[in-house]
Amino acid sequence: MEFKKGDWVNNEDKITKILDVYPIRYEKFDEEVRNGDFECGEIKCNYYLLRDLCDYKGKFVSSKPYLFFNDYYFEPLQEEEWQVLEDVKEAKREKYEAWENKEVAANVKECELRLSFEASPGESKSLLKQFKKVCKQMPILFTFNELFSQSSALGIDLSSCTEDWFAFDNQVSFRMKYNLEEVKDGVIYFHKIGCFDYTDAAEDELLLEKFFNFEMLYLSFVLFLNRYISETADENAVRFNVELKKAVLALTKGEKNEMAGQFYDFVPKKMFAVDEAFTLFKEYIGKYKSQYNLEALCNTFEDRKDWSMEVYKLSYEWAKGR
Repeated sequence: MEFKKGDWVNNEDKITKILDVYPIRYEKFDEEVRNGDFECGEIKCNYYLLRDLCDYKGKFVSSKPYLFFNDYYFEPLQEEEWQVLEDVKEAKREKYEAWENKEVAANVKECELRLSFEASPGESKSLLKQFKKVCKQMPILFTFNELFSQSSALGIDLSSCTEDWFAFDNQVSFRMKYNLEEVKDGVIYFHKIGCFDYTDAAEDELLLEKFFNFEMLYLSFVLFLNRYISETADENAVRFNVELKKAVLALTKGEKNEMAGQFYDFVPKKMFAVDEAFTLFKEYIGKYKSQYNLEALCNTFEDRKDWSMEVYKLSYEWAKGR
């Protein structure tokens, strides 16, 4: 069923009014377009500006408007729900009229896209500088096609652009904001572009070698154990991991914990390279081998060194994004 502006619907067990509908068309950066599933310019979805009025008993709920882009959960009001709505309008007329007349704040209609595009190895930083120059030349309102064309004219290829902010090992990432009131015939007109960043695989590898402190090393222990436990039935490791997580929490909050204190005394207060971190990893858990019967876990270290590298990098990405 097609819903339109002004309709009343049942949305997640609330009587809700559709304040406005904003159709959005597919853009070049949409995965469905790149995969050939849809053509650029086809309708992608509708953004619905909604405001909940009341529950099925006529009790008013939060009147703050919000955006919703999936009408899958909408249902037309049934007869008894229409009766509740009419009763509210009649019995609580002043409150209902105040609800109807309440304006929608402009920021409710502002949306944001996080995009990235691929760069050649070693060129991400310089490409970002060039791209920033392009962005400064854009008008007050602009479409993605206009940004694409302007970038192409200066030798920057945005054909790989995607909403995945971690799509490439070497990339430029940025954010663009738009207001739904400025969407015209389903085409988005952006008014702000910023939060620029770049990722360079070689540069990150160098940073990774000099990054880990004792807190990040402890986090990598937990990530490693989470993966180990998910693929084995080692009850001793599960029991150890519970205590390790308590220690991590205490460590981050500065609270007292025997295991966290032992770790603090055991690990040097400096940054660690990958190999050094892995050695400390094995030595620290080895200290608890007898207490928690961790023979099976300890025997997997060398066989699962690839895991340690993965969780090391996961910890790095987590900390980098903080």
